[in-house]
Amino acid sequence: MPYGIPMNKDKLRSFFRNYFRFENSYFTVGGWRKEFAYFLRMGNLGAHLVDRVKFRLFPKLGIVGDFPSHLDVESASACQMRCPMCYTTYMDNSLKGIMKWELYTKLIDEAAIRGVYSIKLSWRGEPLLNKHIVEMVVYAKQKGIREVAFLSNAEFLTKEMAEALVDSGLDWLSVSADGVGEIYNEIRRPAIFEETLERVAYMKKYRDSKGLTRPLLRVQSIMSAVEDDPDTFRSSWEGIVDRVNIIADEARDFNEKNLQFDRYFVCSKPWQRITIAYDGRVHQCISDYGAKKIIGDANTQSLHEIWHGKANEAVREAFRKHRYLEENEPCNICSYGVITEPSKLKGSDNMYVRRYISIAPVVVTSQVTLKSPKPAKIRKSVAEERQRRTDGNG
Repeated sequence: MPYGIPMNKDKLRSFFRNYFRFENSYFTVGGWRKEFAYFLRMGNLGAHLVDRVKFRLFPKLGIVGDFPSHLDVESASACQMRCPMCYTTYMDNSLKGIMKWELYTKLIDEAAIRGVYSIKLSWRGEPLLNKHIVEMVVYAKQKGIREVAFLSNAEFLTKEMAEALVDSGLDWLSVSADGVGEIYNEIRRPAIFEETLERVAYMKKYRDSKGLTRPLLRVQSIMSAVEDDPDTFRSSWEGIVDRVNIIADEARDFNEKNLQFDRYFVCSKPWQRITIAYDGRVHQCISDYGAKKIIGDANTQSLHEIWHGKANEAVREAFRKHRYLEENEPCNICSYGVITEPSKLKGSDNMYVRRYISIAPVVVTSQVTLKSPKPAKIRKSVAEERQRRTDGNG
């Protein structure tokens, strides 16, 4: 077990705070009933259940499987938006780009052979900027990957793209949409809330017209953007998405110095997944936006080699020794190890959530308090933005 013995008072408190909880910051409106209904709709119930046991319990028991059951494959690290609470807004341009098809197929070929259950084609950027995104989904499904999905801000979810994604075999799409109305419009500039609703609604309409249940559609918002009126957020998406999620506001400053960490926290990520950036470098985890700890290179190494490599094992060992903040630099700007406290949202759902105690909210009394240092410009078209990113100009 990663916590180990002997147990002192602080370690025991951390154990009970974290060991029996799988999510500290991600909550579903409607609670466990909605979660369970969504789980059933995912299909592949036997294989999915086995995967969830590995994904959730192996980290708790300190078991390193032969291969991760999940891969984060970054189809694009670039993004046309400049959301104030996103690390991508503050990333150096040298870290932004589009994954090449040859690298992608190499990753998927190995993943398929090794029996990977799921891949997510998003991380720091907007997947719809990759002109091959539909083909990427099709290729992974043809290779036998059970669950292929990604997150998107949906600004480039045209009718043609929505239809192509439904037809591709995509399993789920999560739309990042923080708040409603003017709060959304300010955070997600240059997108407009009503237009985003229409885009996602069209995708559901097309999916249903084909008699399909997938891709499952869900939406997620940071907590502070909806906590003053969660009912309006939920009702806005009712009948459009299959699940509504709320995420605790997280750290967003590469120079953050005041986070209150649980020094005995044991992160599940090193036992669950591998994060491959658009250029093939394998980062410590999904919180290593700034490439502070590279544990391998998928251009020249197999993912199996990286998974069992010395660098990745050193990350795990740092958690076992409770020295993750000293030895894993990316952990110092990651919210997952920050202490949380229980809270309750207003609204008819009486939703119980958790907040990070030392992280300031992005929205306070319906006002966006954190401003982007470089607001996004309005683009003429999806094609123009893709070409700009391909040319390396942003």
